[in-house]
Amino acid sequence: MKNSYGFTIIEILVSVGLIALLSTIGITGFQAITRGGRDALRKTELEKIRSALEIFKSDYSYYPENDTECGPAIGPTYIASYPEDPKSPDFQYCYIRLNELTYKICAHLENGDASELCTEVLSACTSNCNYMVSNP
Repeated sequence: MKNSYGFTIIEILVSVGLIALLSTIGITGFQAITRGGRDALRKTELEKIRSALEIFKSDYSYYPENDTECGPAIGPTYIASYPEDPKSPDFQYCYIRLNELTYKICAHLENGDASELCTEVLSACTSNCNYMVSNP
């Protein structure tokens, strides 16, 4: 009769393979959740910018000019600080004033559709935007 006090190589390989598979699934799921969280933050920040722009327009009857960094020149009066993209400097929020009464703000969503690129914003800013908000 043979006494066995350890695991066979097959048992060890199977358990290591299962651990690797479960780890891969967990990491992939975590990355998808963090991308979704950053996208939600981007949408929230674009709405903050939109609110500040609407307050500016109610005071001056027009939307502000672009500044040199693809953002509106609204300063600390209307928004405490102009938000930055969570993955800055790779991506940025782009504000384009089309005329005194219209504008577009664009951002890159990581879970967004690449076919919905904002071409007029791309020409002014160096970010591949695929989500856009404009004046109501």
